[in-house]
Amino acid sequence: MRVNHWKQAIAGSGVAIALALSFASPAIAHTAYMLPNVFAANLEKQVTVQSSFTEDFFQPEIAVNADDFHVILPDGSRGEFATIAKHKQVVVMESPMEVEGTYRFTTGVRHGRTGKMAMVDGKWQPVHGEVPAKATMVKTSQTETVSDVYVSKKAPTRAPVDVQIGRLVIQPVTHPSDVYLDGPFEFTVLFDGKPLSGQTVSIDRGGSRYETVKYHKEISTGEQGGATLSFDKPGVYILMTRHRADAPAGAEADIRSYTTTLTFEVQP
Repeated sequence: MRVNHWKQAIAGSGVAIALALSFASPAIAHTAYMLPNVFAANLEKQVTVQSSFTEDFFQPEIAVNADDFHVILPDGSRGEFATIAKHKQVVVMESPMEVEGTYRFTTGVRHGRTGKMAMVDGKWQPVHGEVPAKATMVKTSQTETVSDVYVSKKAPTRAPVDVQIGRLVIQPVTHPSDVYLDGPFEFTVLFDGKPLSGQTVSIDRGGSRYETVKYHKEISTGEQGGATLSFDKPGVYILMTRHRADAPAGAEADIRSYTTTLTFEVQP
């Protein structure tokens, strides 16, 4: 089964997703997420967050080994997790929530290992071993991933939402703590601060193993990079978008595959 192949590839790299995985289609590739034990807090003084790669949201499969897990506090400043426990399938983090407002929990920018891509018959494909004889161009490539989730204690605050992390950004217009079944969720996809039009965004809902038909959608952003979602059920959802671009000057590779995810709760 192909899933086992991907698991072996990732495990073999220690912590990085294999290059082939980084350019696979969203339907089959493992995707990183951040998931808290609560999305709306009242009297809670701390929150627990897990992070993992999975193909079945939100069942952890392979731990996200990031070097920059951190917290954006309600005033927009940076904070740190009180504890970070790394396991094989999941990373478990704890953060205090003493101040009222919105907390943003993030993997930060995470770079994977480098590999090679070859242009064959007009399409890029990963190189395993020898470069194909038909290749007309070969470039080095690398993954860059960011995964976020928001938790609000009593009244939401906007400052953490407006902090941009990484090059590929899912920028909520609707506050992620104010997404309800009877109202839309608006967001914009940005790259280097500019709107990405026609960008594909996938939407999945947790708990799909209990549904007759797995919930999965793909939409495209408009001319200004914006999109609006509506939902048929409350639950925990995840947005994911990928974009390939030239790596910045001085990077380890020629091109990068950028993946950004946002986990959020749709309230009844």
